[in-house]
Amino acid sequence: MNPINLKTVKKGDDLLGYVFIKSQLVKTSANGSRYFNMTLSDSEFTGMNAKMWDVKEADEEEFVTGKLVKIKAKVQEYNGNLQIIVNRMRLANEGDPVTVDDFVETVPVSIAQMLKEFDDTIAAFKNEDLKKLTAALIDDKRAMLNYFPAAKRMHHAIKGGLLYHSWSMLQIGKALAKLYSFIDADLLFAGIMIHDLGKTTEMQSDANGSVNDYSPEGKLLGHIISGIVTIDEFGKKLGTDPEVVMMLKHMVLSHHYEPEYGSPVRPMFPEAELLHHIDIIDARMNTMARIEEGLKPGAFSEKIWGLDGIQVYHSKEDHSNVLP
Repeated sequence: MNPINLKTVKKGDDLLGYVFIKSQLVKTSANGSRYFNMTLSDSEFTGMNAKMWDVKEADEEEFVTGKLVKIKAKVQEYNGNLQIIVNRMRLANEGDPVTVDDFVETVPVSIAQMLKEFDDTIAAFKNEDLKKLTAALIDDKRAMLNYFPAAKRMHHAIKGGLLYHSWSMLQIGKALAKLYSFIDADLLFAGIMIHDLGKTTEMQSDANGSVNDYSPEGKLLGHIISGIVTIDEFGKKLGTDPEVVMMLKHMVLSHHYEPEYGSPVRPMFPEAELLHHIDIIDARMNTMARIEEGLKPGAFSEKIWGLDGIQVYHSKEDHSNVLP
């Protein structure tokens, strides 16, 4: 199979084998030549930055995000990090001993199971307007939820990651709703399920959950604005109670909490406040879990800017008996 194990490579290694193009951008160097800036991943879903110099127009059309390729390359070090320099690359074909499914990381919970829990949760809502609007918003994105990731690189950046992130948040929300009995649990659950649906227009994802770039709408507006515009459109179409529409729009608008992260207002009622903190908990825990997987016990990661620049520490303790 010519497997490449990126966890074990070191500076100076020669590589020959199959990898998956997790992301690819074409850039122009100082001398005017074109090159690929890529993230390549192996069958263990470990990713590493890679470059391929002097690419031709045909290369740009052929070697795109989401393709399985065989490479001949060398490992070098750049700014303290390992980097793959690809010398030759070809697409995998039917005669090769691997398939793209071997290289695509998917969520640990069935898509059908998660969508069913969404549907069952919505069906139990007491407020009919909230029920109809939330159901319509989920139905509008249902096909994309089968594969869309929650991010390009950091938390839940895998096939089905967007749905899994919201489903995980729903589990947290249902636990907290029992503790804070004064909240409107249905409103909280609705906000959780629809808060990131705008990401389906913010990013350009293929069917493997690989994001090559952000869309023009994503760059100009972002998923928060796209999300509240969609809520408003469906609310008008369904004749939804304006109060319900306003509450959901505020939850989406405020869930990043700070202006520098895209929220012009902070949460102003309990359900919106909980939504923000549940989102942060699940995103950060997923990021920490993924980073810890690549560390040896007793080791620290490099600074993780998505976690406010902290270095994640992998405990020396055996976690094998800890409940999932």
